[in-house]
Amino acid sequence: MKKKLYLLLIILIYIPQLFAQQQSKTKSTLDSNRTQQLREISIAGKKAVKLRKDTLSAALRMQIPLLQMPQNIISISAALIQQQGSFQLKDMARNASGIYFGYNSSPFDNSASIKIRGFNAATTINGMPSRLVLGATLDDEALIENLEFIKGPAGFISAVGEPGGTLNISTKTPKEKLLNVQLTGGNYNLFRSTVDVGSKALDKGFSYRFNAAYQRQNSYLNNMKTEKYVIAPVVQYNFSLRTYVIAEYNYIRGEVKNGSSINKLRQDKDVLQDPIGVNYSAGIGLPLSVAQTHTGRFVAVHKFNSNWQLTSQSNYVKAPSTQWYMVSSNNRTSISFDDAGKTKRISSNSNLLGETYNTNLFLNGKFNTGQFKHTLLVGGDYTKGKDSLSTYYGTSPIAFDRNNPNYDVDPNTVAVTKRSIRQENNIHYTAAYVYDNIALDKFLLTVGARYTEYRNQNILTTTKGPRTPDQYKQHAFSPRLALTFTPDSTSSIYFLYDQSFVPQTGQVVTETAASATAGQRTVTGTRPIDPQFGNSFDLGFKKKWFNGKLLTTINGFHSAKQNVSARDFRSYTSAAGAIAYYLQLGEVVSNGVEVDVIGNITDRLSLVANYTYVDAKITKDNNLDPTPDNPSIVGQKMPDVPQQIFNTWIQYSIPLKGYNKISLSAGQTSIAKLSAISQRDVFLPNYTKFDAGLSFTNPRYWVRVIADNLANKRYISSGDITTDFPYTGNNYFFVEGEPFNIRFSVGLRF
Repeated sequence: MKKKLYLLLIILIYIPQLFAQQQSKTKSTLDSNRTQQLREISIAGKKAVKLRKDTLSAALRMQIPLLQMPQNIISISAALIQQQGSFQLKDMARNASGIYFGYNSSPFDNSASIKIRGFNAATTINGMPSRLVLGATLDDEALIENLEFIKGPAGFISAVGEPGGTLNISTKTPKEKLLNVQLTGGNYNLFRSTVDVGSKALDKGFSYRFNAAYQRQNSYLNNMKTEKYVIAPVVQYNFSLRTYVIAEYNYIRGEVKNGSSINKLRQDKDVLQDPIGVNYSAGIGLPLSVAQTHTGRFVAVHKFNSNWQLTSQSNYVKAPSTQWYMVSSNNRTSISFDDAGKTKRISSNSNLLGETYNTNLFLNGKFNTGQFKHTLLVGGDYTKGKDSLSTYYGTSPIAFDRNNPNYDVDPNTVAVTKRSIRQENNIHYTAAYVYDNIALDKFLLTVGARYTEYRNQNILTTTKGPRTPDQYKQHAFSPRLALTFTPDSTSSIYFLYDQSFVPQTGQVVTETAASATAGQRTVTGTRPIDPQFGNSFDLGFKKKWFNGKLLTTINGFHSAKQNVSARDFRSYTSAAGAIAYYLQLGEVVSNGVEVDVIGNITDRLSLVANYTYVDAKITKDNNLDPTPDNPSIVGQKMPDVPQQIFNTWIQYSIPLKGYNKISLSAGQTSIAKLSAISQRDVFLPNYTKFDAGLSFTNPRYWVRVIADNLANKRYISSGDITTDFPYTGNNYFFVEGEPFNIRFSVGLRF
């Protein structure tokens, strides 16, 4: 990796010089630079930086203004992301209501644990899935042009997914001539450098954009050291004003030394009480943990005229990952100790590989039928995915004493492992959809549907060998109906019904016969498990204030997910290679309200504030015979879901002489009643953390300081509370929030 680091540093250092030399060649280029500088001065000194977008990105297909869109959708700009000093999606979640990053296991798998409205949420890149079942993809601020938070199902994007919603990353493409370089330093030896260079998008001909980043940082957890590399070239060719193609490649690599687990296990007596840096899962000498994401994208767009446009877009995502850390040998979970403070540790290695190919073809059109104005979307999707997860454990336990810890391990010893289990999925799905937005005076009626067919071959391999592959084929017709009323150009009231589709793998027992074994039945008939369907209703109000600078959204929702499944543990006679059986009796309902405020009040004052209340609970369970020892779970809160989330971020700018300005920022994040995973009506402790920022901006450079967790509050950001395993009493499995830290950034515009 040293060669890669040297190459990246050379790029970051010398591209500005090469670009500057090219600028000095002709007078016309200099004139262009002066024009560009005047434009930047105007933005920096007079106009407010826009924090949000008013339309969805083109890759999300539905091209109507967000004010008229009958759904709570927040689209934030790269300017807001930069203002807050955010590097990853989890840092950007504060800008929209109800986004929660749940229990994750390493510094690089946050996208696998996003929750919205009490359900899991999908992550897409330019409107296409980045993963299907297992694993997670990496993300980074250097790639993001804008980030869209779509609350609730959205069949125009994808019908395969939970009813919670979707986070869509819109990546950077050529727009204007630019060259920006930024350096950041901070606590725990943070060093980060980024470069963003691009040419103006031409009416005809080639244009480009190139982003790169390198980041190195230790963790607040002892012995953990991370590095990150980002390279993202984009080329665009315009055949004419109406026809263009884009080719893009994004590569992100994350590395962790000495163990990648960020989870902790503590008891009541020491949770959030011991030194924050204690990291029992670390092993100095463990193999390097590596997570990578390769994404290639090709887009072709042709505008027939001002009303009709055809778009074809495809991508290929490959995300291999190998994670190493230490676990207790007796239970293969987070490190636990006996009464004397001793244990034996073994290495744990998880290998993930996710590959996804997506292709979309869709047509956008506008036409009239009498007094009705139609905005039409017609298209089809094809997705092919393959993913696998293999888990290995070390074969040589190593003694470890909490009172006299020695984190060194023999690299040769911990690298010897034995596989425990392997899962594989081979997924295909195809879909066709049509949506029509019909406008008449102040009303907009949205009608449409998507039909999806899904196939999966699931293969499970245990220590006894591979089981017979399970074949699944499921389909869904997912309608969407909405009505928007716009009393004036600044406000709208809307109602929405949409449906989601979650394929499932497993068999449901339909017939049994008596068995020779007492207390057991022989399975004589089964059927494939039905997919889950989510039905969502939204009622909301949107309003723009201060000449359209500030947007407020108030949204109420009711989401119900049917066919929730669980393992069938009734006693059946065993058979070689038999599959697991499931019960299909569950239903989960989530009700709540969302409030979002985002934008500029004046050119000097901007505000982001949002609040969510979610009541997500089980309304039907799979317990056929409830008893005092095995009670019904109807009414139980959905696990790992906060009932309330409240975020704010406010910035005030003070103009100075010469188009310079100083900006002061402050914000907070509060989470209340975060439900545990394993116990009913048990909640993790509430918390509130405060952040602040100070920046100086000039047309040519900027300086920014961001301070997170000002009060240095210790808190559980996600996790679970179990009982009597592995310790007697409460056991806290959790990820701790980061302590107070400061990031100092310097940026240059050439």
